[in-house]
Amino acid sequence: MALKKKVLLKAFLSITLLSGGLVISSCAHKETEAYKAKQAQIYYQEGLKYFQRGDYEKAAEKFRKAQQYMAYLTPEQIKTLNYDLAVALYKAGKYEDAILELEDFIKFYPSAPQIEQAYVMLIKAYLKISPDAWRDQTYTEKALRLAKKFLQLYPDSPYRPQVEELIFEAKRKLAKHQYLIAKFYEDYGYYYPAAVRFEYLLLTYPDFINYQDVLFHYIKNLYLVPKYARKKEEYFHDLYEELKEKIQKGELEDKKAAQKRLEFYEQQIQRWEKIAKEAVKKGDENLKIYAQKFGKDKNYQLLLKIKKGEWSQSWVEKLF
Repeated sequence: MALKKKVLLKAFLSITLLSGGLVISSCAHKETEAYKAKQAQIYYQEGLKYFQRGDYEKAAEKFRKAQQYMAYLTPEQIKTLNYDLAVALYKAGKYEDAILELEDFIKFYPSAPQIEQAYVMLIKAYLKISPDAWRDQTYTEKALRLAKKFLQLYPDSPYRPQVEELIFEAKRKLAKHQYLIAKFYEDYGYYYPAAVRFEYLLLTYPDFINYQDVLFHYIKNLYLVPKYARKKEEYFHDLYEELKEKIQKGELEDKKAAQKRLEFYEQQIQRWEKIAKEAVKKGDENLKIYAQKFGKDKNYQLLLKIKKGEWSQSWVEKLF
């Protein structure tokens, strides 16, 4: 009987301790939740204080910490937090991080009061991280596309003049980039790609280039395309003769495929012959336009020499 009482007492104590543990655990859980909610507000308010003082790096740091407790902020606080974080990062010069935050803000809060400012800041951030005109201009192109989208979405925006200036800046940089590439091709004897680039500049960026200079280089490269085309023709002709010889010697098993390859080489030879003729024709047409617009100046005279073949290759070409 005594043993039974001891067992019952032990069971009672176990249940009591277990219940007490659950109560303690529950209280600890509630305290943890309360702590998190408190920390969310503390970091959020500290971030706002630093932001107002102009200490944007510190503000961004506090906002980042507040984001860890985002579940304990109100929807309005979350929206403001995300925008203020993006602004703080931008003003701190951390443009890559700012871009990520701004892209998310625009995606998730398209009707927010700050949406127009977010667009403008994102356009600026793209331009900020865009490298010099010698290098890839992906971010400049992104900025231009976003700026055009902004004008479509908000045609009456007070930020319109500012966005139009950003468009001008982006186009000027893209035009310079295209010009540098075109000149590189010209200097190294790639006359056909150079002519294509100069033509693109004339058609796409007429207000962002020295029109006379670009037109001159365009005509120059058109007249030099036959020289470039001859190299292409020779290249495909050599391939043609080499393959034809292998066919005649019976060195190839798949004669049908080889014949198709021969036809391809012939097509390429004819293609470059056609390109050369059309380039000269375009050169003549544009030379007349040049004379009408700018007169028969020294550049015009030089173009006539190039047309007649009285012009030596560039110093860069001579190196190769």
